[in-house]
Amino acid sequence: MKTMTKKYIITIAACFVLALSATAQEPASDAVYRNQVREYTLNADGSWSYHYSHTLVINTYFAFHNLYGEDFIVYNPASQKLKINKSVTTTPAGKVVASPVNAYNELLPGSCANAPAYNHLREMVVTHTALERGAVIDFDYTLTNSKEYWPTMAAGDVLSMNSPVDKLTYIITIPAGAKLNYKQYNISQEPVVTKTGGKTKYTWTFTNIPAALREDFRLKEQQNRPRIVFSASKSSADAFTAFVSQPAFTLTATEQLKAVVQKVRDEKKTDLAVALRLQEIVANDINHYPVVLAQCVPNVREASQTWQENGGTEAEKAVLLATLLKAAGIDAVPVAVIPGSLTDDKSLSLFTIEKFVVEAKTGKKETVLLSPLQADSYDQSFALAGKKVIKLAYGKPSDTESIKATSPTITLAGKLNLDQDAKLSGNADLEITGRLNPYFSMAADSSRVKKLLNGAFSEKAVEKYIISNLSAEKTTVAYTLQNKESLKETSGVYFFEIPALSSGTESWHMTELVSQRAEPLEIPFPVNESYNYVISLPSNMELISKEASVEMKKDFGELKITIRKNSDKVEISKSIRVSQTVMSPEQYDAFRNFINTWNSRKYSEMILQKK
Repeated sequence: MKTMTKKYIITIAACFVLALSATAQEPASDAVYRNQVREYTLNADGSWSYHYSHTLVINTYFAFHNLYGEDFIVYNPASQKLKINKSVTTTPAGKVVASPVNAYNELLPGSCANAPAYNHLREMVVTHTALERGAVIDFDYTLTNSKEYWPTMAAGDVLSMNSPVDKLTYIITIPAGAKLNYKQYNISQEPVVTKTGGKTKYTWTFTNIPAALREDFRLKEQQNRPRIVFSASKSSADAFTAFVSQPAFTLTATEQLKAVVQKVRDEKKTDLAVALRLQEIVANDINHYPVVLAQCVPNVREASQTWQENGGTEAEKAVLLATLLKAAGIDAVPVAVIPGSLTDDKSLSLFTIEKFVVEAKTGKKETVLLSPLQADSYDQSFALAGKKVIKLAYGKPSDTESIKATSPTITLAGKLNLDQDAKLSGNADLEITGRLNPYFSMAADSSRVKKLLNGAFSEKAVEKYIISNLSAEKTTVAYTLQNKESLKETSGVYFFEIPALSSGTESWHMTELVSQRAEPLEIPFPVNESYNYVISLPSNMELISKEASVEMKKDFGELKITIRKNSDKVEISKSIRVSQTVMSPEQYDAFRNFINTWNSRKYSEMILQKK
């Protein structure tokens, strides 16, 4: 029995040593691209091809079980031809194993499920075999596009991957007489240009590209990543002109669509109300096909087809909404949204489009942007600050325009009374602007102003309200409050959470920020938020939490917090302003301390007790 016990102890110890050894030898990344090639070739007849290859070293079980066990290629058989040139795995022992016939499977792309108009698209799934730690995958394919596939050869490629790349060769080849507009971002080296055989070749060679980290609050536009954006045309207008010359952009309404519009016109009185109701119909009643433009040839079906099929892509739903608005007598046009970080207009192409919205003129001085995918509560221009837009008028797209950045504000001030039963009452004045101002929903139903206080006061606590201003830019409301419930009480101690709107910085959910960060951090939106209260305490209650006075000024913003007792009153003043949306790694420690101070419980709660 003792011998058996000793064997078990030795076995456990050996396993522990092996575990420690494995931990000590843990690879720096799950996989490494030893070599990667991305190559674009434009032919004289307008057709073009994309050639991709990589040599990938597998370092961990996670890499081949979850990350790189398969490759996926979505394509359109009607206008693209796919050829798999190579798919082999070399084991650590040196054995070369080619992917068998049953490793190649064509499926319907997930984005095309329940999308009859796009059921002709295919996704080639290539399963790599003989995978283990130390195995090397060599994968190579060519996708050839007919000249009808895209108006011009173009791309917008982020070069960093989820795993590091030892060497990347990026090639663009065009006929000698063709024009290439390109812009490179976060890249210092210029391409090597060679001319031979009636063709011009641009070649970039990069080494040691680090993995793209996936930290929380990373930059939404990936503007810190190395990127090449190009278009093989004289100007970006050429590609967009061909795109908007499709019949869909004539915004022609059938009798059926006109009947839908007339019914809405009969129900709603103002242009804004009509526009919001039509948006609601398109967003909620018409299915969304999440098929990206790159897979659509790029065809956009006419509004009547989208309506008949009860579904469409984002571009098609934008065309449908614009068509309905136009039929209602509202000037409207689909709009392409492009990342604001892409600064060079000449290199822009259809590949750089981020999303589609609709511009509608709902009054003499009121022009709004509407989403075709959701019923908006506010003008989308407030959410798209800093983006570029191109109006997609039939046959004639506009030049790019930038949406002006705005900083939304919250100002909430109140005189409140706490009675002897620990119930709160009083008056409060609220002013909100920008994206924090749900003007659309309140224009439809003014009683929704009671919901503006969510997070600060319960909707049930609002006895009366007076709206002194209601517009897309600013809403101002005066409230009379009477809380029906007492403050939270534990063993004779009362806890009062200082009222703050949940739509402001609280909506960022930055309650837990890691201690160190390698990449820039981007907040969801800039903000200017302030709260000022004077709270009268009953004679049987006193403040036992500490008074506070905090002031912080940084290059990205400032905050002030004051909590003090003045006779039988508690005066509270809290304000935070963050005007800079992107924090560099060098600013991160200061910003983390800044936002943690704002969210600190000792500055967001009062503790009271009965005398």
